[in-house]
Amino acid sequence: MSKKERIKLEIDILKALILAFLTAIFGIFGYSVINYQSIDLVKAVAIMLGIMVLCILLYICAKKVLKNLKDIEELQ
Repeated sequence: MSKKERIKLEIDILKALILAFLTAIFGIFGYSVINYQSIDLVKAVAIMLGIMVLCILLYICAKKVLKNLKDIEELQ
């Protein structure tokens, strides 16, 4: 497997992870909207922590994708 193919495969995996993280974020927002009356302090803190962790992971994946795209441009 060449380096270019490996980078393309890693980008595909990262795209799938980005899609999963975005889906999870929207799922948390959907849960929050549906159950806004029953959310207490503990649930609110857990929701906020979950959203922050998912956003951080999303940022890391996006940063890696951009790095890999630059690597592919350098190889060509």
